[in-house]
Amino acid sequence: MISEIDLLPLVRSPDRGTQLRALKALKNSVIGHTEQKEWYLERGVLDDLLAILSAEDGVKDQYSEELMIEAGIVLGSFAYSGPDISAMLYGPETISTLVLTLKPTSPPKLLLASLRTLTTLWTAQPPTQSLSTAYPTLAPSLAALLSHFYSSAASEKGAISYTIITQVCGLLFVLAPAHSTGQSVLSDHLAISLCDLVDKLLTKPNMIASLSVSSNAGATGLAERKMLSSAILALSHLMSPQAARHLASSAPYFMDLLVKLLRAQEPTIRLAACALITTLYTTPLSGSGDVITGKPAAQNTELAMLLVPALMKLLDDALSVDDGRGCDPLVLHTFAVVCREGGEVADRCVEVGIIKKVVRIIAHVAPSTHSATQIGKTESKLLSGGLFCLSALGLHKEEYRKAIIDANALTIVVAVMNTENAPAVREIKIAACNVLRSLSRSVLLLRTSLVESGIVGGVVELLGDVAVVQESESASATAAGSAKGEVLYDESMSEVEKTSARQKYLSAVGGAGQEADGVIMEEDDDESEDGESLEVRTAAMAAVCNLVLEFSPLRKPILDQGILPLIVAGARSRYTPLRLNSVWALKHMVYGDDMQTRGLVLEEVGFPLLMKLCNDPEMQVQEQALDFIRNLIARSDDYIDKLFANVGVHDLFELLDGKLAMRSRQSDDSESDEDEDFVEEDEGGKVIFTTKPYYTEIIIATAYILVHIAAGYEHHRQTIIQHESVVKKVIALMAHEREEVRLACLWIVLNLTWVEEPPRGAAGEDLMMEGVVDDDAEGSSSAGAGGESASQSPGNYVEVCRKRAAVLVRLGVRAKLAMLKQDRVLDVREKTKTAIYQIDSLTGAFTDGYGDRREESQQAQQVQQGGDAMEVDNVPVVRHAYMYMNPTAVASEPSS
Repeated sequence: MISEIDLLPLVRSPDRGTQLRALKALKNSVIGHTEQKEWYLERGVLDDLLAILSAEDGVKDQYSEELMIEAGIVLGSFAYSGPDISAMLYGPETISTLVLTLKPTSPPKLLLASLRTLTTLWTAQPPTQSLSTAYPTLAPSLAALLSHFYSSAASEKGAISYTIITQVCGLLFVLAPAHSTGQSVLSDHLAISLCDLVDKLLTKPNMIASLSVSSNAGATGLAERKMLSSAILALSHLMSPQAARHLASSAPYFMDLLVKLLRAQEPTIRLAACALITTLYTTPLSGSGDVITGKPAAQNTELAMLLVPALMKLLDDALSVDDGRGCDPLVLHTFAVVCREGGEVADRCVEVGIIKKVVRIIAHVAPSTHSATQIGKTESKLLSGGLFCLSALGLHKEEYRKAIIDANALTIVVAVMNTENAPAVREIKIAACNVLRSLSRSVLLLRTSLVESGIVGGVVELLGDVAVVQESESASATAAGSAKGEVLYDESMSEVEKTSARQKYLSAVGGAGQEADGVIMEEDDDESEDGESLEVRTAAMAAVCNLVLEFSPLRKPILDQGILPLIVAGARSRYTPLRLNSVWALKHMVYGDDMQTRGLVLEEVGFPLLMKLCNDPEMQVQEQALDFIRNLIARSDDYIDKLFANVGVHDLFELLDGKLAMRSRQSDDSESDEDEDFVEEDEGGKVIFTTKPYYTEIIIATAYILVHIAAGYEHHRQTIIQHESVVKKVIALMAHEREEVRLACLWIVLNLTWVEEPPRGAAGEDLMMEGVVDDDAEGSSSAGAGGESASQSPGNYVEVCRKRAAVLVRLGVRAKLAMLKQDRVLDVREKTKTAIYQIDSLTGAFTDGYGDRREESQQAQQVQQGGDAMEVDNVPVVRHAYMYMNPTAVASEPSS
């Protein structure tokens, strides 16, 4: 017997027999002894094991194969010891060496050891980069193993072949969880290979029938069934649009076979079938068309309804034993995906008591103290799965949200959010934030249950340390040339002061379209903060969005906690989801009539950062930044002046012009067929413009900024009309397919052609125009835009309005209005009539058949001056992007 003290030198012995005996002794010596494993690793045993594993192409003798097997088994024994030991093993050299052993020609025992070790390592530390790039041979090797061992299973060693395939599928399950980043980890080729394997298994003679009855299948039969459930489950996580299309074309009967599996005797097979059907139900088959409509592409509601009884049976069986503590977390996660679209499926789930049953399960595993030590891996997955399920249901109906509150789920949410930070509770906290976000969509709950829950402290704590952020913000402001409050100026400042402030602003911004130090993308905390912490902050910021709306009683307590610097810090983050949610929260903070809060928020954000966000690489961030401006200047002529003064009229309208032109062209553009983002359709002989969804949302936000400016003082309206390029685009967009775009453009026309009696302004005179704008002039001076002020008589004021209407007519607005008289939307038709009346009243071209619309025009302008028709809806709305198993991959979108 080799003594323990001699093991490491003997592992390094040049004698192959001695090496083999040493490895076997080492395997037996370290089992169950973590301290010995650490001791050996510290002495460099890892390098020795990797050297043996990588010697496959070296000297071949009677010991070669067995040496590699024993080295693989020992390495696996080390990996199974826990996160600390796994961290010592994890590294590119270890992974690369193990990947190289994944060949059909490798000994089966070595393959099993390598697959198990890789699964263990990547479970403890999920990959953060594309494995197809880091390890290009991984996907082809795994695909080759699936094909080879399924083919050999029928002729030889069926049980071991099935076991290897099961291990491959288990590794795939770990590497490609069903979220957007996981889908890019492995190639579509591997997903298609897995599709073919599952198809072969399901079409095997008598396979479906044998699964529907209990039978003594023997060792090989049990291994085959385990392989089937593992393969289906892996495919549910690895499914991609390309693989879904492959299935739809090559195996149209596939879905019918899966539905039959819902009646299988074994729960693992039923659950795997539920997971795959759910994935297919939510995976788009035809690309952008299905994504734009927002409808499930692979299947319809009737298919999803079949999942409810199957999943509920799995849940009820788990509840019958130990109050559901043994429930598979995948059951709850699958319920979350099934319910996230709402509709009949969610209604059916609620009818059969899903809310109470889920709360019953998570209540038994929720933390009872501030400590996170009591939460194990299984409890963590159960708790997060249950919370994700509740958050999915809470997105849709008030009655669902009330049922969640009545089931006492909010107590669990608060307990989770106030638990100390630890890796075990990261996903749970993300799920808890999602529940809070869903519940906060209810105005009633915002004013009752959520106020009494004590959630404020937990939310603020998840966002970070206020003192640290404030210190960082102070340094950033200095680096940016005091790019916040010092840049703000108004009309009371002298020209010298304005020029100085303007130079500071331009220095901070760094020029149009360029990076600005201290303005954005400079947050050092992102570099030191791990991705998991960023995900938690992102989820917490999503929850904050609805909590800071004007009508929320939680708004003041949250602001009193010093949350504003945390939100602005998030808006500067390099991490796009956090930046998006932060800008969304800021948009909500300037919504409403609280001018004091508007001022505080604007001072903290600063115009340089705001302009930078308006040109962010991420389209959704641009949209929210533009909506921030939209809310900022709503019903506030002073803030319109501040916007003009600090950004500059020329730069502001250059920005707005670019946003309105996003992916758009005139109808006679000869290259129209080449632009997939802006197309023209003939509908009843009319030209209808269409843009991709996020381009359209940016156009809407930009148009309503113009609506607000046009609802301001007279010189604000005149500034718009002087920028004919912008006006031309507004008129062209009156033919857009989205009614929201058409309505926004109509409001601009209505406000530009409204005659105030008397015109508003300081002492009723300051905002009378400096002079009459020539029809052929663009860019003439106006008050607040660099010209000299001179009072005008009411007659001259009306003449200016007529000139403005004439410019609109010259640019083609009358023809577009004539087209909109037949619009399919009643509101568009009615506002078109009012716009025609106002323009014809000013130009003297009255049209028969409309009668006197003076009273309607007055009512419309009263609405515009009040701002109600121009605000973001004050009922929170979510354009939901809930991602299975990773709800923060794509940022959540609460909006008001």
